[in-house]
Amino acid sequence: MNQADFSTERRRFLIGSAAVIASIEIGCGKAEPVAVPLAKTRKNVPLRVLLVGEADDKDTVTRGWQAVSEQQIQINVLPLDRADSSGIGDAFLTGAKKADVVIYPLVLVGEASRSDAVVEMTADEVKKIESEVGALLPTARNGAARYGRATYALPLGCALPALVAQSKIEPLESWEDYDQLVATQWEGMAAEPTAAGWAGTMFLWRCSGMKNWLFERKNLKPLINTEPYVTSLELMVRTNSRYQKKDQTPDQIWALVGEGKLRGGIGFPIRRSSAADNMEVFPLPGVVNLSKVVLDPFSPVVSLSASCRQTDASKQFIEWLCGGEGSRSVRRQVAGMTDLRAGTSSSGTSASYDDWLITQLQAPLTAPCPQLNAATDYLLVLDQQVRRALAGDVAPQEALDVVAENWSALTAKSGADKQIRAWRMAQGMRS
Repeated sequence: MNQADFSTERRRFLIGSAAVIASIEIGCGKAEPVAVPLAKTRKNVPLRVLLVGEADDKDTVTRGWQAVSEQQIQINVLPLDRADSSGIGDAFLTGAKKADVVIYPLVLVGEASRSDAVVEMTADEVKKIESEVGALLPTARNGAARYGRATYALPLGCALPALVAQSKIEPLESWEDYDQLVATQWEGMAAEPTAAGWAGTMFLWRCSGMKNWLFERKNLKPLINTEPYVTSLELMVRTNSRYQKKDQTPDQIWALVGEGKLRGGIGFPIRRSSAADNMEVFPLPGVVNLSKVVLDPFSPVVSLSASCRQTDASKQFIEWLCGGEGSRSVRRQVAGMTDLRAGTSSSGTSASYDDWLITQLQAPLTAPCPQLNAATDYLLVLDQQVRRALAGDVAPQEALDVVAENWSALTAKSGADKQIRAWRMAQGMRS
């Protein structure tokens, strides 16, 4: 046995669920450890997986895993409706107590780690996985795999919005340029994600270049209703009024452009296996001048549950899901999963987007989504108010004032000190 194998076995012995250390007092208060050897993986005992997402993906993952492993698996689905995600965090924390592995949205990583619902992964464990499936690209590593300088989850997808068009366009330096493109060359035959559950995220993507991101660091005072954010929403409202199709999802926009029903817009395929590949893909306006990337808060990640009863089998499953042998077809069919690792070659029907995405994920800096307690409630109120502004029900300033007021109330309810620490960790700092 080499040194690496010895270290691995020793760690498994120490932390495995079947390892028991007892102390027997001998003479002068000394103690001698008595150990029960680690039990072998029990393939007849189902691996318990909690999937926060779409029910259709349960069968896809199950079939894929059973094709490569004799380990039984039981996947429980917690349905996720991003248009009404209030309370999903509490439901997830409850479900995690009955799971070995959890697949869930990026925005919940903060709550999961602070509630001790998931287990921190060691540097050696991450290194082992990367040695098998490839190293994470910088954006995925810094924006999704780290929280408070620790690794509690591994990303499974980091979809980014792309400017898609039927024909080549010149790079756009600003959102004003995009507005003029929609008004003139595209004549309103365009769209951006403004459907329920998507409008707030699209607004964050538009604001990704903001120097002061969402909150004041010292006291978590919302900045969302200050001048640069208001100006951004005003322009979003103006451009939205030009669209012939409104309330679309990224996937719908991708399909509509591919079918020739729109000349262009902002979107991406939710599932790579069914996405057309007959259009041009470009970065968002001004992205060349921006230093930070904003990931979709609902991007999927995977963690080892603190209630795990089969550590070895769970780690094998996580490694497979992150890109192990036989997982590629699964990853192309499951909503939200993307290529995230260096050396990945594109295939399938969405090659143009996949190639573009790999390039975009080279960016080292990210701006975090609100990974706070009750995180989805922060996102929900933002989404609702942005949609109200887009519909013309309220002025942009009024809409964002309501967001700021509700965000402050949510912070007070959870405890300002606790939320400030959570926000620091979301930005990669120590608590």
